Amino acid sequence: MKNFNLELLRNFLVVSRMQSFSKASAYLYMDQSTISKQIKQLEKRFGITLFVRNAQGVQLTVDGRRFAQQSEQLLDDFQHLGQAAAISWRQLRIGIFDNIAASFCQHFLLKHFSSLGEVKISNEGPALVHLFNQGELDLIVVNGMLQGKITGRFQSRKLADEEMMVMGGRQSQAILHVSMRLADLKDANVLIAPDYCPVSQEIIGSAEIFHDLRQIDYTETMIQLVATSNYLTVLPAGIVKQLVVSRRDLFASPLVDLPKRPVTAIAREKSVLDAFLTAL
Repeated sequence: MKNFNLELLRNFLVVSRMQSFSKASAYLYMDQSTISKQIKQLEKRFGITLFVRNAQGVQLTVDGRRFAQQSEQLLDDFQHLGQAAAISWRQLRIGIFDNIAASFCQHFLLKHFSSLGEVKISNEGPALVHLFNQGELDLIVVNGMLQGKITGRFQSRKLADEEMMVMGGRQSQAILHVSMRLADLKDANVLIAPDYCPVSQEIIGSAEIFHDLRQIDYTETMIQLVATSNYLTVLPAGIVKQLVVSRRDLFASPLVDLPKRPVTAIAREKSVLDAFLTAL
């Protein structure tokens, strides 16, 4: 089938529909002799007779009818070659940063969790990026500041810009204002996520203003420590608001001089990213 010209099939199908070489010639703006040569070329290549002549023009043979069906299917398949097929959630592997999953992906997870091939929820954004770089995840939802660590080509879409908030318990309630800056936390005791977190890296740059600055993963133990001591913590607004609503021993204020967290979905393939965005 070397150097086969699909135009031969298209012209053959025009003749088969019009049942006339002359009508096909007028429709295609081609000499009738050229079309006739193309049909003979097809017959020779495939070793079949495609048409028989009659009083009205031509009609397909039994082989010709079968060949016409196959040609229609081949041209249709060729037309759709390379177009994205419907995403199979069963084959999709997704990684989502933990508090992003809780704040932004609840609807998606409720609808698709049981049908996804793999779901990895992690407190470590760089670990998700590493798995994505290794080809072990098809899509990740992380802090967009981590995009610089991604290798190779990718597609991304920012879902939101999320502000950061400072949160404390009853012992810290008095120092929490309507709106705060890092400088307002001078001499405070503060718990932050480990320094692989881009937000923590920003805070560590001002470490000298704090009385005690410690790194700790976001856990129920950490939340309980903040609620029952004078330690404060800095977390994304989505998770803080949920905590403050559900508990009476936690209080919070926006931390306005920290960059907002760009919640970002990242995938290698546009079709995967589009399917995820549609499903949110």
